[in-house]
Amino acid sequence: MKQDNDICDFGLHAGEPYSTLPASFLNWMIETDHAKCELAKFELDRRVSAVAQNARKYSNFEC
Repeated sequence: MKQDNDICDFGLHAGEPYSTLPASFLNWMIETDHAKCELAKFELDRRVSAVAQNARKYSNFEC
């Protein structure tokens, strides 16, 4: 669904890629059922997956 070139086209963050939008803005889009909330959901899911992947990757390392 989402592509790397998806750009926000409204509001304070117009012109910015969804991958750089603050999580609070993405959450607002979802909470208000914004017309483009699916893009926000996809981006938040992408971030959660990235964190989980890194957590698994570094879970055996000691500091």
